[in-house]
Amino acid sequence: MITATLTRVRCFKNSISGILYIQTRNLRWSCRTLELPWLNNKPQISCIPAGKYVCRRLVSSKFGETFQVCDVPGRVGILFHAGNSAPRDTRGCILLGIGSEISGNNAYLLSSRAAMKTFMQMLEGVETFDLEILEKQ
Repeated sequence: MITATLTRVRCFKNSISGILYIQTRNLRWSCRTLELPWLNNKPQISCIPAGKYVCRRLVSSKFGETFQVCDVPGRVGILFHAGNSAPRDTRGCILLGIGSEISGNNAYLLSSRAAMKTFMQMLEGVETFDLEILEKQ
């Protein structure tokens, strides 16, 4: 069974940065994440609530093969995909990057396409995985 944990670690004016950990039988991998800030789960302007979700493989017309976070209350189409900044590159999805940098009150992801490629390689042959999203204590 594949498990993933996304821990949100720092809030900015326009985004929330985090770390995604994926554990397979033999490997553990992590990358940086970037999401929209919490705005009461409003579609296209907010991150999704912390909690447990099932993620399913799908092919997006815009982003290609990826995974969708399923059964988010009041939301649809929450995907993992490449992008460097919020809100420019996301409307509620989870952006992945290998690194990040901070400039003023904003966070930016680095090497996002490379992170997305590794993410999909880690999940090769996997149709679903469990995701837990945690707020940093």
